[in-house]
Amino acid sequence: MSAKKLNLGCGNVRISGFLGVDRLKTPAVDLVHDLNIIPYPFADNSVEEIIADNALEHLNDIIAVAEELYRICQNGAIIKISLPYYKSSGAFTDPTHKHFFTENSFQYFSPEHEYNFYTKAKFKVIKTKLLAKNFGDRRHKLRNLLPFKQFFNFFLFNIYDEIYFELKCIK
Repeated sequence: MSAKKLNLGCGNVRISGFLGVDRLKTPAVDLVHDLNIIPYPFADNSVEEIIADNALEHLNDIIAVAEELYRICQNGAIIKISLPYYKSSGAFTDPTHKHFFTENSFQYFSPEHEYNFYTKAKFKVIKTKLLAKNFGDRRHKLRNLLPFKQFFNFFLFNIYDEIYFELKCIK
């Protein structure tokens, strides 16, 4: 079986070269599967890249999902994850969000983390980026002009909307 690229929780977004997976059938979905149901219908070590754009915060058990991603990923596979940032009001206003994510949330899966023995999943965080989206309203446009955003983010909420991670699977 050849290696796959997956767009997990794809919704209506089709990405060329990626298999769209979601629990509801849309034109972008190639495989209907609820990501809360483990195991996923993919062989061990069969996936080379995963995109999960605003999907993980809706799932029941993040550690179980991370372990399932680890199972299906090849050594060196890249996982690109976008999530609502925990200091964003958007993280809390959607009642379907079950988890909140900080800059350090995926460090838990690093072999160097002090509690790494609680999970089989091993990932190296290769990128973390905070994103201030421009949703078109005046407040968001002005916020994007704020100097020293990284500094002020320590004290204030709603400077950043999303957090983006790139993980590398370590086997």
